[in-house]
Amino acid sequence: MKPPTKLFYEFGEFRLDAEKHRLLREGEIVSLTPKAVETLRVLVERPGRLVERDELMNSVWGDVAVEDGNLTVTISMLRRALGEVGNVRKFIETVPRLGYKFVADVRVVEEVPALVVERQTLSRLVIDEEIRLGRKRAAEPTSHLLPSSRRKAMTIAATAGAVVIATAALVYLRPWNSKPASATTANIRSIVVLPFKAINPDKENPHQGLGMADILITRLSNIKAIKVRPTSAVMSFENHEEDSISIANKLQVDAVLEGTIYQTGDKVRVTVRLIRVSDQTPIWSGQFERLTRDEFSLQNEIALQVVDALALNLSGNEQMALTKRYTENADAYQLYLKGRYHWNKRNYGDLVEAERLFRSAIERDPNFALAYVGLADSMVFAYRGAETASALYKALDLDPNLAEAYATKGFYETVHGWQWQEAEADFKKSLELNPGYATAHQWYATLLEIEGRYDEAKAEMQRALEISPMSYNFLADLGQIHYFAHEYGKAKEYCQKALENYPDFAYAHEYLRYIYLKTGEYDAAVDEFHKAHFALYFVANRSATETDVRQKEIAKQKEIYRQGGIRKFIEHVLDYVGSDPSMFYNKATFYAFLGEKENALDNLEKAFQARAFMMAWVKAEPVFDDLRSEPRYQAILKKMGL
Repeated sequence: MKPPTKLFYEFGEFRLDAEKHRLLREGEIVSLTPKAVETLRVLVERPGRLVERDELMNSVWGDVAVEDGNLTVTISMLRRALGEVGNVRKFIETVPRLGYKFVADVRVVEEVPALVVERQTLSRLVIDEEIRLGRKRAAEPTSHLLPSSRRKAMTIAATAGAVVIATAALVYLRPWNSKPASATTANIRSIVVLPFKAINPDKENPHQGLGMADILITRLSNIKAIKVRPTSAVMSFENHEEDSISIANKLQVDAVLEGTIYQTGDKVRVTVRLIRVSDQTPIWSGQFERLTRDEFSLQNEIALQVVDALALNLSGNEQMALTKRYTENADAYQLYLKGRYHWNKRNYGDLVEAERLFRSAIERDPNFALAYVGLADSMVFAYRGAETASALYKALDLDPNLAEAYATKGFYETVHGWQWQEAEADFKKSLELNPGYATAHQWYATLLEIEGRYDEAKAEMQRALEISPMSYNFLADLGQIHYFAHEYGKAKEYCQKALENYPDFAYAHEYLRYIYLKTGEYDAAVDEFHKAHFALYFVANRSATETDVRQKEIAKQKEIYRQGGIRKFIEHVLDYVGSDPSMFYNKATFYAFLGEKENALDNLEKAFQARAFMMAWVKAEPVFDDLRSEPRYQAILKKMGL
């Protein structure tokens, strides 16, 4: 019997193996998505001929409804892979408004293949485990990351037994990305990108793996069809030893993207794989090697291939966001990332550190719009309105379509400007630009609760939690919404869940203090008062001296409470409240709780005049229930447009 033959298409230094769905350059595998390879196959099978866009779309995507822009992105990816730069078109020529033409000479080569078993790296953990055990890595026959001299196929003797073994091996070790997308991506609606493992960590860039993950998260979160866990949800797993599937289950996602980074000299090598969590089935894997200076291009390519592997249909805006570069300066991005880590803590010490890091990022790259947003986010909680606005509008000048900037603008207009309609428009603009930006959902929920639209607020906060289910910020704020809606049991439940994830989260303790006052659980209220104060002021910089002073004050206050009850405790606290604008509001809440309406209203008017941060919540606060019929209280609400 005549042995079967295989067809290869050769052009320039490239060879296309259509059967195995891969492109090689001088024997090295070129990293491409399955759709890109299929698009190339259609073109090279018709050399010199115009292939209209509709024909290409039908041949590659079949009956799947996708936007025309998907083809544009795929052609762009092919051009990069084929080395076409600028307007030089050695291989693919665009025929305006019609389609594309493959213009290079194509040689069709027939070969009788040897029986070959190919070793596929089934997990990034192969590399980690071999290094951990001190083993020398074995040659990888199909890896395009090794010299050609080491990529030798293992030819198996054609005995009956060997054929059976080889056939079984080929079936089991088939390339993951050769699986039809419909078979591997069904029901995938959420994904987590874990911090990549650095095999030889860079001492000057210790957070390289987290930085790689963050950029991919930022890119993928712009896609409406899939929920991507934010960087704040994965930071704690930066140096984890836990299995990625276990982490994915904790974060309640359908798929997990993990990878390794190996940097040597001026090159960086990245191995990535995407896994379906339910049955641990690999969806796609890729290996990439670039010059270190091209790391941002590498991140673009990985993001594009993940989208292709998930068979996602992108809008034009989503396609642009997927390859958007926020900065070309790696140091600036690392500083920005560290700033976000501290910003999420929300205590005074960490907010100060976050501001310092964002300013350092701006020094490295004065055109880094996201760093200006981070700076504005750090100052928006303080009384620095002019500085906050300056940083915010600088970000929008640099990038008028930056979703994060519109979210911050909405929050600024909510808590400082009391411009409710403008704030809502900004939140909607932010979510239109990036529906996966969880903080926009959180802050939009804040506006809705301020206006008393509690059902809408809960729904919006739940959307934030769908993106990041373990976020202590979102859990505590959902508790606050239930508190404002007078649903104290649910309010306690969510605040306690937040503290399970981060025991020192000051806002959760602060919310619980008021909840317990309303429910008459005064022992717990006093305890939460102390925990909130300690977390807000001392957690970030807990010196022995400060801790000792604070502990003595706590002991004194507890004794006052034991002897005189909740009234004496609050009266003692009122003696220590200063003249900061927030203190006027806090005094108003304490006087209202004690039933001293005139003192409460006096302090509310002072807080209004000083535009205290918390005044935005004056209509929603249950402590003021007994003031609602008072003319002075109603006058304040009217002036604020509430």
